Amino acid sequence: MHQIKLNTPSGNTAISVGKELSKGLANLSPGPILLVDENVLCEHNEVFCPYTCLVVPSGERYKTLETVEKLYRDLVKIEADRSSLIVGVGGGLATDVAGYVASTFLREIPFGFISSSLLGQVDASIGGKNGVNLDGYKNMIGTIRQPSFVWCDLDLLNTLSHKEYISGIAEVIKYGAIMDEPFLHYLKDQMKDLLALDPAVLEKVVTRSVKAKVEIVEKDEKESGLRRLLNFGHTIGHAIERDQKLLHGQAVALGMVLASRLSVNLGMLSSSDAELIESVISSAGLPVEIALNPEEIYANIRKDKKKSGEMIHFILLDGPGSAVVKPIPMDELKPMLHDLY
Repeated sequence: MHQIKLNTPSGNTAISVGKELSKGLANLSPGPILLVDENVLCEHNEVFCPYTCLVVPSGERYKTLETVEKLYRDLVKIEADRSSLIVGVGGGLATDVAGYVASTFLREIPFGFISSSLLGQVDASIGGKNGVNLDGYKNMIGTIRQPSFVWCDLDLLNTLSHKEYISGIAEVIKYGAIMDEPFLHYLKDQMKDLLALDPAVLEKVVTRSVKAKVEIVEKDEKESGLRRLLNFGHTIGHAIERDQKLLHGQAVALGMVLASRLSVNLGMLSSSDAELIESVISSAGLPVEIALNPEEIYANIRKDKKKSGEMIHFILLDGPGSAVVKPIPMDELKPMLHDLY
């Protein structure tokens, strides 16, 4: 088992990566209230059913204030109070919702996460971002509050669908692309074993990804500068995800490909480096091409939470393993998007 500490001004998180971590629920005091993804509860009923469980519906369409309101009412029914401990169990959707509920119910109660998806383990559960979507726009309502612990239980990945597992690999590739070129090459060399859930490779990949995110979040918890780099591929990716029937990681993969191409068009990145990133993405079984409407992408980006006035903070590459934040005026972005197709 690997343990990583995340220390920020607003709170500290003990992050563990390993097997059979969910058994640690028996040692928590007070006894936890689990806000658990319905599919995870079904797949791992024997692990979680001994505890008080409130179900978080699966699917992005349920990442809403309506779901949050129902969970508030469920907490009232079971007489949860400020001494209660909430544990969000599931992928990024469940932990985002659970973190938001815990951060707002009774003006904050303690919480932690058990992350059950690769995407959640390497990204969504780490860093304190909690929230829900609004009218299909990603994470428009939320808080930044650190969980007291995150358990990345590798055993839970065994029941994840192959499609969902591959979706998480997109966020892993992101770390190599923005800050760790050797990791990018490691992923290229070990992709076959990673896809096969080789235990040693998987533990190394999750641990290295967690450390990468912790390094950035500790320097910029509130996303005023450096943390924006973690949005590489997400500006276009979220715009794609809203209108296409794609998983988050699939949309981010396409976003990274297009952001790399934009970096080439702006003279920041060589074509060969963009091809390297695209080849790693493709080797994971993630999409690198899709028919898209630049006008729709632009319209969705205009509603992105990273937009500031008529400027969008875009994450581009000036080399493999090296990313920069580039403010782009919205009127200049529109023709740039057309040039990508």
